[in-house]
Formats: sequence, structure tokens, C-alpha cells
Amino acid sequence: MVFSSVTFIFYFLAIVIFLYALAKGKVKNAVLLGASLFFYFYGEGRMTLILVGVLLFTYYYAKLIELKRKRLVLALGVIICFTPLIYYKYSSFILANFGIVYRVALPLGISFFSFQASSYLIDVYRKDVKASSSLVNYGTYLTFFGQLVAGPIVRYETIAQEVERVRRFEVDEVYTGLKRFVLGLAKKCIIANTLGLAISEISAYDSGLILWMIAVMEVLQLYYDFSAYSDMAIGLGLFFGFHFLENFDHPLFATSVRSFWQRWHISLGTWFKDYVYFPLGGSRCKSARHIFNLLLVWTMTGLWHGAAWNFVLWGLYFGILIILERYTLLKRLTKLPYLNHIYLLFVIIIGFVFFNHENAFEYIARLFDLDHMVDPASLYYLESYSLLIVFSLIGATPLIKKLYQKAGAWSYFKYVEAVLIFVVFGLAISYLIGLGFNPFLYFRF
Repeated sequence: MVFSSVTFIFYFLAIVIFLYALAKGKVKNAVLLGASLFFYFYGEGRMTLILVGVLLFTYYYAKLIELKRKRLVLALGVIICFTPLIYYKYSSFILANFGIVYRVALPLGISFFSFQASSYLIDVYRKDVKASSSLVNYGTYLTFFGQLVAGPIVRYETIAQEVERVRRFEVDEVYTGLKRFVLGLAKKCIIANTLGLAISEISAYDSGLILWMIAVMEVLQLYYDFSAYSDMAIGLGLFFGFHFLENFDHPLFATSVRSFWQRWHISLGTWFKDYVYFPLGGSRCKSARHIFNLLLVWTMTGLWHGAAWNFVLWGLYFGILIILERYTLLKRLTKLPYLNHIYLLFVIIIGFVFFNHENAFEYIARLFDLDHMVDPASLYYLESYSLLIVFSLIGATPLIKKLYQKAGAWSYFKYVEAVLIFVVFGLAISYLIGLGFNPFLYFRF
């Protein structure tokens, strides 16, 4: 059950909001916990036992960590917490490297809830938070359907006070959440899905120009798809009184690879920074150790996204670029106006070829094959989809946000805004029903 579906919006979400509004006091969290477990069970069936197992283990183990605050106790807890993730996501990959064929289904969202659960144990150990005294409250945090299967990765300390207190519907927050949810729905249904269909249409052709178009549109589709999910998750959180941190900040408008990753999937970058990079010593160490730290973190980042060598190469590609930006003359290029944006877009487009294609090196070589660069079909599709690409690129910049903020000063804007929300929502639903193409790309992680 994806957010951008009639079943979720008009049935599941409507019923949950109704029950949540009727519930009193602490029962509100029980409603959300029950709804979240049903949401997961609807898509994963018996795999829900894994989520429940992680929930129960980390809830009770956090209390043990508070009693016996020792590194060995924490290490054992984190290992047990990650065991399902390692088995379901990486066992096939590990065995395949030894010539052993082994297949196991990947539970939905296991990377996300495993990282949240482990961060909870670590934060309790560090005394950043106290272990929750309520299984229902902690369960609401870990399993909340708004961000359970595709993030953002929410740390317990971010919403600890909100999940532990009695919340009420706040009209302003619900309205803000509605705006954010509709924005995400529109980005997903109107832009991301349209880009996906365009990619499918032209993927049968292999001229260099077509391959460049596919590479550009794949980056844009992934951005709109994942940032849309994050927008909807943040909006859903506001419906029920939770304030999640931002997960995207116009990353394609960055000027360096380092700044790009400070703006893209922020919650994942923050997790690796706080729980891996800083404990290893971060940048406050000798250059050789710093380079090692970066390479290790980016190898792990690649593996987090997928158990395949192309994801490892994808992670190392960006890790090496960040190292070069830090220690070589490439740093100067990131300071040059306009050229830094061109540089960033170029390396991002090339880098995400590794993300989207197992035959990445062959694909990249064909991007620069001048003998097969242009043919009549490629010119036709370039003309057909140029406006879609340009519009998508403009939408990925802060321009629309700035125009929206300026328009907010107009005295009648709130009325126009309300009408726009209704219109955009209707348009998104019509696209959703009409296109019949609605995958969420990050569900596979």
C-alpha cells in the first residue's frame, strides 16, 4: 500500500484519522501502533513478525543498557538488532560471491527500521535519551506508517517528547501537513511517474543522446520519487503531531559532491555521520586515517542501498570524489560560480549510472561513443521530452519555493493557496488513476 494510491488516501488514511480523532489521551498512540502494524501486514504478511521482533527486542534491551551501560552490552544489542537485516538483505549477495545460489525475500523497509532501532539503543547508551517506559509509545515511534518503509530515518530523540505526551489535533499543523502531503503527492504522481514512463518509452533505443536523456531522467525521477515520499511522510507526521526533520534540501542545486550529500537523504547521511564517521575519528585525525574513514563510510552507504557490487562502486565513486574535493585542486572548481553547478550535475549523472545499471561501465562508455551519438529517433525524443526535463530541473531548484514565499505576503494568498491545494490534489489523483504507473523506487531498500 503506497502513499500515492487510492486505497491509502481514501480508505486507510481516512479511517485512521477518524479513529485517531475519536481516541482519547494515550489511546491515540495505540491507534497509530495498530494502524501501522496493519499497514505493514497488508504489504508484507508474515514478515511483520520481523518488525515486531525488532520492536520487542530493542524496547526491552534498551532497559538492560540503562542498567548495565557497557560497550559489550551495547555491541551485542546492535549486532542482534542488525542480524535480520544482514540475513535478509546480504546473505544472498555474500554467498553469490562464493558461487552459491541462495534467494531470500527482502522485507519491506527493513533497512529503515533497523537503523532507527539501532540508533535508539545507541542513544540510550550515550544518555542522549531515556529508554521509553511504554511499549506502545516506543512502538508508535518505530513502526509509524508515515515513515516506516521508506524513511526518513527518524531518531527517537527527535520526537521523544511528542510521542510520549498526549497530543491533540492542531488545525494549523494539520493544514501544513496537508499542504506538504499534497506537494509530495503531486511530485510523485505528476513528475516522477511521468519521468518513469518516459524512460520506459525510450529505453529500447541505445544512441548516445538517448542514453544521456535516460541518465538525466533517472536522476530526476529518483529525486522526485524519494523527496516526494519524504514530503508525504513529513506531512503525515504533522497530521498526528510529529515533527520530522527535513530529508532533502534541493540537492541538485549544490555546488560540490560534499554539499550534495548534505542535502540528499539527509537522515541517512546524519546516521552514518553520528554513528560511524565521528566514532571512527571523523576528519580530526591524520589524512590517511581520514581518507580511510570516508572510504569505509561510503562503502557502507553503497551497501545500505543495495546488496550488489554496482552499489558498492556507486558509494566508492562518491567517497573518492569527496576525498578529491578535500585534498586536490578539484576543491577550487567547487568555488567557481556556475562551473561548480555544471561540474556537480555532470558527476551526479555519471555516478547514478552505477546506481541504476549493473552494466555501468559499459553504459558510461556508450555515453561518450561519438560514432553512435545521434539518430533520427533520438532527435525526435529529445524534442518530445525536452520540456519535461527542463521543467523537472527548474522544479529541483529553490526558485519555486522562493516565489511561493514571496507570494505569501499577498493578503489574499491564503485563499488562493487553499484553491491551489484542492486543484493540485485533484490533478495528482487524475494522473495517478490515468497513468497506471506508480512504483516507489526506494521501497526496494
